[in-house]
This record gives sequence, structure tokens and C-alpha cells, in this order.
Amino acid sequence: MAVTATVGGKSYQGTGPGNCRHTPDASIYDVPAALWMVEQSGSANGALKGLHLTLWRPKNKSPDQLSLALETRSSSHQISVGGKAQEAGSATVKLSPVGSGGRFELQGKDAKGTKIQLTINCTAFAGVEAEGG
Repeated sequence: MAVTATVGGKSYQGTGPGNCRHTPDASIYDVPAALWMVEQSGSANGALKGLHLTLWRPKNKSPDQLSLALETRSSSHQISVGGKAQEAGSATVKLSPVGSGGRFELQGKDAKGTKIQLTINCTAFAGVEAEGG
């Protein structure tokens, strides 16, 4: 997995093992949706300490629901958009399929107003196991 981020004007790049998962047939709050989840715990060069992105794309064309937790060497940032939880910040995500994986391009601001640009390249997506009941 390769990640490039610009956070508050500072650039970060990271490569290393990560977890990219996707299912086209999920459901959030009883709304059919596609789901992507991306996690990375520390990059090979240590620039990024942690990344967790969850993206729900409802099939009824309602707005995306996403959450992002991003931790660099010196700061941490949270974005939560859409859904029933209290929103924190703002963001849009463009997703482009690439082979058996994909490229995420996120532009947004965290709850404190810090600008975040993030590009995540997943070489492949694994499946998602159902949770809950």
C-alpha cells in the first residue's frame, strides 16, 4: 500500500503493509451500499503512524458516509461525514478502480479546520466479513 498525504501544508509519504477491503453488497442503517475499508499501522519510513478510512457509498445515490482517522509523527486528525453520528470536518472522496485494487483521493478538513489531501493506492481488495446481527 502506498499513501501520500498533505496535512496542514506538511507532506507525508508512506509505503508498507496495509489492509484494503471491499464488498459491493453491504448495508448501513438498512440502506444497501458498497463498503471500502483501508487500514495501515505505520509506514515503512515512519512518516505516517496510522491510517483508518471507512467509505460507504449508498446505492440509492445519497451522499457518501466516511470516517477517517489519520495519525502522523506529530499530530492526529479525525473526519466523520454523513451517517447518524455527529459530523466532524468535511471531505469528498474520488475512487478509481486500478486492476484488482483502487486509488482513493480524499480532499477535506478535519474538525479543527486543518486541510487534508490524501491519496491511497491499494494494489488489491480483500473481502469484508459481516459484523453484527
